[in-house]
Amino acid sequence: MRLGAAVARNREVDVETGLRTRAYLFADLARLHSSAIPARLELLALNAGDGLDDALLTSADAELPRRIGDALREATEPSGARAYRIDSSLYAFLGPLDPSVLTPAATAHGALSAISERLAAGAVRGEARIPDEAPAGPGALSIAHERLRARSRWQRLSSERQVRDVLLQILSERRAGSSAIAQPRVAAYAIGVGRRLGLSLGELDDVVRAAELQDIGMLSVPESVLRKRSALEPEEWAMIRRHPVVGERILSAAPALEPVARLVRSSYERFDGTGYPDGIGGEQIPLGSRVIAVCVAYDAMTSARPYREALPAATAFEELCRCAGRQFDPMVVAAFCAEMNQLDPEAAVSMA
Repeated sequence: MRLGAAVARNREVDVETGLRTRAYLFADLARLHSSAIPARLELLALNAGDGLDDALLTSADAELPRRIGDALREATEPSGARAYRIDSSLYAFLGPLDPSVLTPAATAHGALSAISERLAAGAVRGEARIPDEAPAGPGALSIAHERLRARSRWQRLSSERQVRDVLLQILSERRAGSSAIAQPRVAAYAIGVGRRLGLSLGELDDVVRAAELQDIGMLSVPESVLRKRSALEPEEWAMIRRHPVVGERILSAAPALEPVARLVRSSYERFDGTGYPDGIGGEQIPLGSRVIAVCVAYDAMTSARPYREALPAATAFEELCRCAGRQFDPMVVAAFCAEMNQLDPEAAVSMA
């Protein structure tokens, strides 16, 4: 039995799926390390607790593993990537760093939907960039595993994810016809900036959720106040300034969202201490809240509003830099500019 297990571990092709095996992945990672070729390592887990088809668990469908293998391989190889089966429910992908196309794991994730919606719903991804985030295979695998675990609790069918989805739907209904923030863009900005500032995966996850739910407390503000064209009365301003506290109370009702609630409360504070609701400044403001403030401000400036056109990216960068040290944390602004400079060098500006 031990000999059979050893042979299975070292086999280059998995007999059930036809994909390359763990041993093949380690060999490819070693070759990448010796040749210093940049790449993206991704993991895709089919979570048995949150959507994995019973047929796969019980082997009632003998062809299902092969169909999964074919789907993952066909979805990834056109982009120059390779697919591997690590164990019964964990797959890996190794491919080039190409921001202009979907990552191999994202493409493979979509391909699973053609087999089973439940199968795709239960899948979770984690990734690492080589050598930017880890110079060698073991380190990259560790980072990808950690990210996969951090995201698994936000699966579509998990109770925490359901709470978040309900809140986002409520916000969407309230924002209908108004100028909502572009949540996917803000989340993407926050992830990139947070990584540059050394936030852990758990902290990054909380920042993304807080960016999505930042104005949940606005549900307590009457529509007449939100849509008022004339100057607000003092009591109306008090409602606006109180909404981060209301947002914190709403989110704190779900224990899993308490870290997110704390970030939401402080996301309207200013670096110079003139923000609200607590009037704190500098490093008293949680770093995640400082990141959200910059990302949301940039998205707001570069998005069209009923009362103005979208500002050019260069103008928005100039405004962020002008307000650094007053409204925004200069360190966060510098990290944001560096991240955007990498993503879009023509639009971004560097900070001297």
